[in-house]
Amino acid sequence: MRDDTLHEPGQALHIEDITVSYGANPALWDIDLDIPPGVMCAIVGPNGAGKSTLIKTALGLVRPVAGHVRFLGRPVAQMRGKIGYVPQRHSVDWDFPTTVRDVVEMGLYHQLGWFRRPDAQARTKAQAALAEVGMQDYASRQISQLSGGQQQRVFIARALVQDAPILILDEPLAGVDAATEAVIIALLQRLRNEGRTIIVVHHDLTTVQSYFDWLVMLNVRIIAQGPMAQVYTPENLRAAYGRQLAMIATPTEGRAM
Repeated sequence: MRDDTLHEPGQALHIEDITVSYGANPALWDIDLDIPPGVMCAIVGPNGAGKSTLIKTALGLVRPVAGHVRFLGRPVAQMRGKIGYVPQRHSVDWDFPTTVRDVVEMGLYHQLGWFRRPDAQARTKAQAALAEVGMQDYASRQISQLSGGQQQRVFIARALVQDAPILILDEPLAGVDAATEAVIIALLQRLRNEGRTIIVVHHDLTTVQSYFDWLVMLNVRIIAQGPMAQVYTPENLRAAYGRQLAMIATPTEGRAM
């Protein structure tokens, strides 16, 4: 039965009492999370903390043992086409024979339908999205012929072409060069400034303060969440990372602890 009841419509993402378990081991435990609209949010935590599991559960790709998720007050099934998702690069078959333009146009299938070929308007939108990530000259190139950073830009363009109010990206900066990282962050910050909600799984604590304005610290449980200045503290970092903190930067000194 379709659930049309709005729950926490003032939050871009609302997660309540979510637990996810793989066998006997919980990947996420009793997660309560609120991310407001119009922020650029980083989800950080040590390896194995459940960061990717958290966003996959929010998107309905992983079934939780308990709890529920709402985007702008509605279940994810009612928000298809309003959430852009960029998965981790290693989860994509880059050898699939398709062009850069084809990949971006896939982001329009929710609007066009699976059996309708993209028209001139759709092709124009796809080309504009490629231009936003600096890949307009590669539209006819096979996706397998691109570098890792270029492939990541194309998948971001695929998310952009949906005009979704919420973008979720799983480690979009992993393994990309400095130029691509700068392009991606500038684009995401501009989209945030236009009112979109950006949620990013991020791995680099040395850049998190300068790139993001909202922070979720996770280690199976939520350690802390909220505005960057309130959450990025030595106490929360120690609670999230424990002994792993020896190799990452402090919030005040910017060098190894």
